[in-house]
Amino acid sequence: MSVSHVGLRVRELDRQKRFYEALGFTEVKRLRVPDSLAGGLLGLDSPIGFEAVYLQNGDFVLQLLTFSGYPAPDEAERTMVGAGLTHLSIAVDDMAAAQAAVRSAGGAVIADPGGGFACMIRDPEGQLLELVHTDVAPVPRS
Repeated sequence: MSVSHVGLRVRELDRQKRFYEALGFTEVKRLRVPDSLAGGLLGLDSPIGFEAVYLQNGDFVLQLLTFSGYPAPDEAERTMVGAGLTHLSIAVDDMAAAQAAVRSAGGAVIADPGGGFACMIRDPEGQLLELVHTDVAPVPRS
């Protein structure tokens, strides 16, 4: 077995795609799933309007998905203390350049202890991410 992808529900597919492309991801696939198939998989009633973009960075695949028939509700901002998936961590070679890319693509740097080794950011829709310098990433690139 191996990991296929991580799915991230988004409100504005193309805006989020541009943000993750600024962090080194590349679109590798885009698809629309017919309601008849999506309903069976997701347990949702039509209209669903399932659309997804698959972005790749190295061996990692991030799926950005949206359902036009089910607008995403406003939710409390996810923090590191809640149970469940807390964040996505992205290894970067140049912390200053990565932070500049985050800001220019509509994201925000929310915590930076200095030293250029790691920081916490949010994407334009509020998803929490960590940027970690490749020199101190807990699992080195292969």
